[in-house]
Amino acid sequence: MSQVTFASIIVGQTYSRETLAKLWDYSSFHAIARGVVTPAQDDKIILFVTEHKQNSAEPYQDALTGDRLEWEGPTDHFGEQRILGARESGDQIHLFHRAQHRMQFTYLGKLTLVSQQLFSDRPSRFVFALP
Repeated sequence: MSQVTFASIIVGQTYSRETLAKLWDYSSFHAIARGVVTPAQDDKIILFVTEHKQNSAEPYQDALTGDRLEWEGPTDHFGEQRILGARESGDQIHLFHRAQHRMQFTYLGKLTLVSQQLFSDRPSRFVFALP
């Protein structure tokens, strides 16, 4: 089983999914190819956010402004319950962000959930704060 650790991940540094997969001992970056990654038997929720997506990607409306992230969850609502319960369960929510597709992700640190609007027929909306 892979161990996801942030011991050598530095806020402000850039990383590719391939680099992170190797660091976390995954056999392929495909294991962390989703926008929301919840490693098995771990207390981490990892968001990979691309603001300006390629044309073929789901057109989620995500925006990082200062220390606030406005984020649309996945259409299948994967990980939403873990995100909502993170404060009570002690789960950590980590953010990797990039402005556009094909760029590396910048690790921005841990997020705190500020507010949410839950929907069943479309992506739910979340607002997070960086420290």
